[in-house]
Order: sequence, then C-alpha cells, then structure tokens
Amino acid sequence: MPLTYLDRTADTDTVAAVLRRDGAVAVNSLADPELADTIVSELRPELDAFGLDNPSDFGGDRTRRIKNVLTVAPSAARLMEHDMVVGVADDILLPNCATYQIGSTDAIEVLPGQSAQALHRDDTTYPIEMAGMELQIGVMWALDDFSMENGGTRVVVGSHRFIRSWHLPDLSGWEAAVMPKGSALFYLGSIWHGAGENLSNAPRAGLVTTYSLGWLRQEYNQYLYNPPEVAARFGPRLKALLGYTPHGSGDDRLGTFGGDCPAWIETPPEPTWQDNRGRGATAADVEAQAGV
Repeated sequence: MPLTYLDRTADTDTVAAVLRRDGAVAVNSLADPELADTIVSELRPELDAFGLDNPSDFGGDRTRRIKNVLTVAPSAARLMEHDMVVGVADDILLPNCATYQIGSTDAIEVLPGQSAQALHRDDTTYPIEMAGMELQIGVMWALDDFSMENGGTRVVVGSHRFIRSWHLPDLSGWEAAVMPKGSALFYLGSIWHGAGENLSNAPRAGLVTTYSLGWLRQEYNQYLYNPPEVAARFGPRLKALLGYTPHGSGDDRLGTFGGDCPAWIETPPEPTWQDNRGRGATAADVEAQAGV
C-alpha cells in the first residue's frame, strides 16, 4: 500500500480519513519554505553545538536532536499549533479525551553517513493497547526537502492495523516520505516508522511533534522544557497544548491549578476542547435520571 500525498488545499476531514485508513499521510507544502528556513536558522547554533560523542543504537551516531525546541526556535510554534494539525488531532484524539497535549518535540538533523533508524512505534511509551483507541499522533515537518537518498522518514503503511506492538507486520514493506521543504507527514502512534539512511552529501532536518490524549503523562516534561516564562510568550492555543490548561470539566478535571501563573489557561481556548466528554455524573444528573 503506497503512502498517500495530498495537496495543502486538502480539507482536514480528508487528511484525517486517510490517516485513519493508512496510518500515515503526507501533505505537501503545508507551510511556507521560508518559515522552515527561519526555524532552521534559529536552531542552527544549538544544532551545531550538539555533541556526537554519546551515540545510541536508537538515536544514531550521526544525528543531532534538540528537545527544547521552543526555547531556541520560537518560530516553530507556528507549526506546532498549525490549523490543520489541530483539526486532524481533534478528529483522531478527541473521541477519547476532553483535550490533548504536546507529548514531545524534537528537531532532528540526520547527517550524511547516518544509517537507518530501527523501525518502531511511538505509542509503546504507554503500557496500554486498546484496539480502536489511538493514544497519540505525530507530525513530522520537513525543514529540508525529504528524499529517499537523504533519509526521508520511512513508514510501513497499514502497519497500525496490527493491534499489539509485538505482532510484527512485514517491516520490509516500508516507504520513504519524499516531500518538499515545508511539507508534513502525519502518522498515528501505532504505525511503524523510522528515519531513513542518509546516503547524500548534505544533512536533512525535520521537526517532529507528538500529540497525546490529555489524561496521559507527556513523554517529555513540557513544564521543564517550556517553563511558565517560556510558555507565556505564546498564544492561548499553544499554552494549552503544552499542558497549561486543565483536562475535563466541572468537578472532573485533571491538572487543575489555583495559583498565579503567566502561562495558565483556566478554560481551554478551543470550543472543541470545552465539551463535556467523559464528565462523570453529578448529583444533579443522578437525581434528574431518577426523576427526583
């Protein structure tokens, strides 16, 4: 099954439908190339300072990774809270939560000579698997042109249908995402994927952000990577996505806060995040149901 490529003019419903069906979908030229260049220029000092003296089997020995993306590249906020990203996340995640959140952010630069990353699922961070419930989605933004030669992200289309992570699909059927700078690869947390081998003579950079159900713990501690004084620089949508808003409604809320914080958003800013999904019954509900 080949990876589907859509144009930036595609509607969110179409993107989400293909994502559900295939486990991954690419949207070409979703962001302007100039924005991608700006983000790379903001990241460049931190990327250049990244040491390669502690290689790992998973992360590679010729790959630079920056996790505190927003502190060094504030322009990346425009990708993390992009309208299409929010619309797709609403479609995939909101059936199982009141709000969702950014679980992790990584700026990744794959250098020439880096071998292919092991194919993996992102949702194995969480010790639970329930058929039909996606725990998270990921969005990989191409900050350079992605090609087969320079290690474009590999995906095994359809592999999300293997319900358990230990039920291995045929991983030989991967396909590299080939897309121009500014494009985005949407993928489910349950799909098998990984960075490709960089056989070119130039590095390739990408920005990946995961979005997880709001009642799960975030993979990266966003309150340390993006403390209040950093989060406060951004708008309400991104503050909420970083976790500076409660999950749920009424008396059934998680992560509540009653103090003073410049980043805190008491009411989730998006109408779709304000519904009473999952709210426990109140005494008034019980009485109404009983006809009292």
